[in-house]
Amino acid sequence: MNLTIKDGEDIKELQESIIVLTEEEKAGVGFIISQLPPLDMQSIDDDLLLLIQLTGQQLPKRLVEALLRFRRKPNPYGVLLFRNLPTDSMLPPTPMDGRFSAAKNSFYSEYCLLLFMLYLGDPISYEDEKEGLLIQNICPVQGHENRQENTSSNFLNFHTEDGFHPYPPDYLTLIGLRPDHKKVAKTLTTSIRTALHHLPSTCISLLRQPLYRLRPSSSFKINKEGDYSVQMPILSGHFLEPDICIHFKSMEAETVDARWALDTLKNALIKNIVAFNILPGDMLIMDNRMVAHARMPFAPNFDGCDRWLQRLFTIVDFRRSSFSRGQRKHICSPLTVEYTKQVK
Repeated sequence: MNLTIKDGEDIKELQESIIVLTEEEKAGVGFIISQLPPLDMQSIDDDLLLLIQLTGQQLPKRLVEALLRFRRKPNPYGVLLFRNLPTDSMLPPTPMDGRFSAAKNSFYSEYCLLLFMLYLGDPISYEDEKEGLLIQNICPVQGHENRQENTSSNFLNFHTEDGFHPYPPDYLTLIGLRPDHKKVAKTLTTSIRTALHHLPSTCISLLRQPLYRLRPSSSFKINKEGDYSVQMPILSGHFLEPDICIHFKSMEAETVDARWALDTLKNALIKNIVAFNILPGDMLIMDNRMVAHARMPFAPNFDGCDRWLQRLFTIVDFRRSSFSRGQRKHICSPLTVEYTKQVK
């Protein structure tokens, strides 16, 4: 697979979407966070989210404007990057198991995620992934090096997030806490909006039909036997500005012609790749409806100082997923339950 990669910093059309906080803005965000209560990461409830959302109205105007513009009219690349955010002064070791870290007792990264992302919808998570936590640690785990999931350290291939789920996120964001040792684990993005004009109409027509089957990610802990794949189109919605759902590894075409269309799309997507190195104080937001993302390989040492990101999903139409969640809850039911509900 021959990838054509450009650094986000080198793309002229993206410069207005790379927001470097001034020292005054950084101090302002830090002050806002310092006024918020300590977080119980395993119990973030609606009352706290309301408080955070109201407090978020105090964010510097330039940052809020960038978020609102991105929600209303995203750039063709479907990404928004904030740099020079306030960071936690001291970090515990990177979680060796990629799970919740009880040793982290300051919450600048978590509050940056929540303050910013609540402008882009409501947080959502899934009971069978990352223990249902709204804010999830993304770290390499020993023994998972070659998996196609967030605990790996090999090349993580292009995918939109959780497209097999009835309620996939509309936006996802990654915030940097600690880089990999050699700072080579770049996050790669590619957008259907920049690839679409490379596709013939015959290809687009096939991609808009339910000729593709997507298997769940191995990051979902499914504890029942069965086929939980989903048959779907890859493209949907507006003809000129479509949504995309794709996974380069876990999606299969059901006919020869559909396979040709999928391969043609992949070739178009890998010619328009944008790379971002997410360092401490950086937060990359992606519109999951138009962007597939990947990650370059890196070599973890499993020494407590490996790469550490945090992730948060939001969804615009929160009410649509209410059947899957408890009242005032943000965690969707296990995928096996969702599957049973659909087939009945």
